[in-house]
Amino acid sequence: MIPEDRMSTALVDAAWIPPDGFDRTMMNDYELGPIALNDTSQGMMYQNWELTWSGITNNFTVTPALVGTPQVVLNVANVTQCSLSFDQNGHVSIAYTAGGAAYLYWYDTLVASWVITALGAGVTAPMVCLDDKRASQSPLNDIILWYTKQELSGAWSLYRKLQRERFLNEKKMLNGTALPFNRKCGMHSGLRIKIMMTYVNS
Repeated sequence: MIPEDRMSTALVDAAWIPPDGFDRTMMNDYELGPIALNDTSQGMMYQNWELTWSGITNNFTVTPALVGTPQVVLNVANVTQCSLSFDQNGHVSIAYTAGGAAYLYWYDTLVASWVITALGAGVTAPMVCLDDKRASQSPLNDIILWYTKQELSGAWSLYRKLQRERFLNEKKMLNGTALPFNRKCGMHSGLRIKIMMTYVNS
């Protein structure tokens, strides 16, 4: 969870906890996660995973770094950006844009199924992260969905939604930035959420 559910009033910077600081494009992402999909027997910090999308097959594939084999988890055409996270049970969550609209693929425990949620008009650069992956924080941690929207002034604002609220409640976290795109997000070594925003969607 984010302390007081707001951005820090003073910069508390530190190095990314890998793989959140890895170089990535808008068409792939990295996330620390479980030993296997839907298997948290070794916790949520067992190995790095990479999400990729193929413009040939339209497949989203997740590939583990140490144990296991690549697995196709979703098929979507015309993707222009994607982001990977896992929930507390090791279920894949993917935020992506396709055909000019933003979506979230996630496991909804209320219906016990994966669902695709349209994020609505104006949503840009969606990214997801499980905030604190330590086992001691499993009762408190949460997938956070980050995205931007352009204001009438032309500036951009940063918003978040939370898994524990079933991604229903939108909150503005940063108002009036000139940076429209989220490039990286995740926990840094000071145990704070860190977000990198950029001018260029590439």
